[in-house]
Amino acid sequence: ESAVSLYMIVHMVLRLIVACLAAGTLFAAPKPPPTSTNHASFYPLWQKAPPNTTDMVLIYQGGTQRSAWAPGEFAPYVSAVDPRDHKEKWLFDGFLFIEYVNGRKHAFEEGINLPSADKQDWHDLLARNFEPGYGVAALEQTCAETEKRIGTPLRSRQVVLTLPEPIEGATNWGLLDRRKLDFSLPADRVAACEWHIDHALKQWQELAPRHLTLAGFYFVPERTLGATPRFLPLIAQRIHERGKQFFWIPYWWARGAAEWKQHGFDIAWQQPNHFFHPELPDSRLQEACDFARQHGMGMEMELDERLISKPQIFAPRFDAYLKAFEANGVKSSSSITYYEGGGTLLHLSKSDQPDVRHYYDRLAEWVLDRQCLADEKAAAGAAR
Repeated sequence: ESAVSLYMIVHMVLRLIVACLAAGTLFAAPKPPPTSTNHASFYPLWQKAPPNTTDMVLIYQGGTQRSAWAPGEFAPYVSAVDPRDHKEKWLFDGFLFIEYVNGRKHAFEEGINLPSADKQDWHDLLARNFEPGYGVAALEQTCAETEKRIGTPLRSRQVVLTLPEPIEGATNWGLLDRRKLDFSLPADRVAACEWHIDHALKQWQELAPRHLTLAGFYFVPERTLGATPRFLPLIAQRIHERGKQFFWIPYWWARGAAEWKQHGFDIAWQQPNHFFHPELPDSRLQEACDFARQHGMGMEMELDERLISKPQIFAPRFDAYLKAFEANGVKSSSSITYYEGGGTLLHLSKSDQPDVRHYYDRLAEWVLDRQCLADEKAAAGAAR
């Protein structure tokens, strides 16, 4: 149990370290250079051409260290009762199935101080995501049940799947076409990713969900890219050849974030990494908004279970996101992803304490307002 808990907090620890570095609490870290926001804009809230998710929530799923998502757990993410008119409405329009460790001491990204995941681990990640009755199938079932109650959404609900990192230098991945792959070779790294993409597409086709669209693949390393960009455009090419898009959500001040388009990504959202460290001033949110706007990125909203366990400290930090995003036009003009710690919104939605449930209702109102804007833009585009 202690080992499982360790795996589940690794990702949060990485976010905390990034925040500490930026806050200067570990050692001095450089700040982004001042940027002009003239003639710059966020990645759009919605556009006709993909990628065009408006509100995409991160669903931590795939490793054995966590339970697979079931239909009832997806319900408060798929729809919500609007507290203002008491009508049930479609909520998040994007679902990122994200994982970074397999639960058996192998990592899907570099920097976690675990051995590199091998071919079987990559296969098992897909198997967990497409497990009958859970993961993607559970989301499909929830959407189907929701459609029966409130009708078909104007826009498709989209899914993005994790693409593990072929960690540079690893030689333990396994065989492909009877040859052992060596991840010191860019061609072998690309080959492993192509294998994973094709297997994911095959399983999606076998499931054949009617209420979901597979938008593409998410590159799971969120840290500094280092030498990785040399092969990323090749991965992007393989993904585009299959009619899908390439997604990324870098840490704050991750090297390569400003050049996300050059690396082949179709969309990137900027993590402020503000929520996690109480010593970090709210000015970080302004800096993150300025950086994202300057580089055509979307923004990430961040919260976790401490909104429930330590509201006196973390509720003001959640409030700061809402205020900064509204003041900077993020709410009305930018695509947003939502990191919520792997189930926080579920727990908020189920709380019988009004002061806890309140946070779910606030965020639901926020997302519903944005979904309404996206629907209006989609309807207007269809009318032209």
